[in-house]
Amino acid sequence: MIKSTLLRLLSKNQLKRYILVFLVFVLGGGGIFSEESPGHTPSVFIGYSGHRTLMVRVQQKDFVVFTPVDYVFLHKKIKKKILPKQKNLFSIMGQGTLKATTLAIFLHNNNTSVSFLKAVKIAKIYIEEANSEGVNYDIAFSQMCLETGFLHFGGSVLPGQNNFCGLGVINNTTKGFSFRDIRLGIRAHIQHLKAYASCGKMHHNIVDPRFRFVKRGSIKRIDDLAGKWASDSRYGKKIRYLLGRLYREKV
Repeated sequence: MIKSTLLRLLSKNQLKRYILVFLVFVLGGGGIFSEESPGHTPSVFIGYSGHRTLMVRVQQKDFVVFTPVDYVFLHKKIKKKILPKQKNLFSIMGQGTLKATTLAIFLHNNNTSVSFLKAVKIAKIYIEEANSEGVNYDIAFSQMCLETGFLHFGGSVLPGQNNFCGLGVINNTTKGFSFRDIRLGIRAHIQHLKAYASCGKMHHNIVDPRFRFVKRGSIKRIDDLAGKWASDSRYGKKIRYLLGRLYREKV
């Protein structure tokens, strides 16, 4: 009688163990390893730290199951940050937040014909020129990507013109202005943005040929560029879309 009762209890416990192993394996997406498998220490552990994975080791007679278990009830769900938290996110005047390598990777990934080294060079110049005038270089760089199609160009402006924002382009037949080198072309872009967004003093001598035609300080945000910088009513939204991609895809 005692022997049969003991055997029933053992079989129930054994069944529970196998059910636990099965559930942990299926729900956790774990793997099965032999007890003697190299690289798998047979020590038992259960650990949880912050948002890291809880690893549960369940041992049976001839195999061991390691599985990651995400106990969502132990911590709050983390909302994915699409854009950084800061005031006046879409304000043209302000401080950029991204690194030159992040900008360069974004440009290179969307146009592999532009070498990574050249992309880094362009990104660094954008950061330097924008910071000198107090312009948000994240926005300026996003606008450059829109205007040039990530330096594919393809419109009336040619790559050798160093015109990164379509300055002087009125229609599909006008080529717009040309600049001696990359830095001057980027400087003209930054100066034109500042002309629209601020009445402040310029740090460098004016190289933007259309600077004098802009009503100083007439717009403040990206959306206000539509109808002034470009006739496209969705112009600002397109820049915001690229800016959002920059922040989401940042490395």
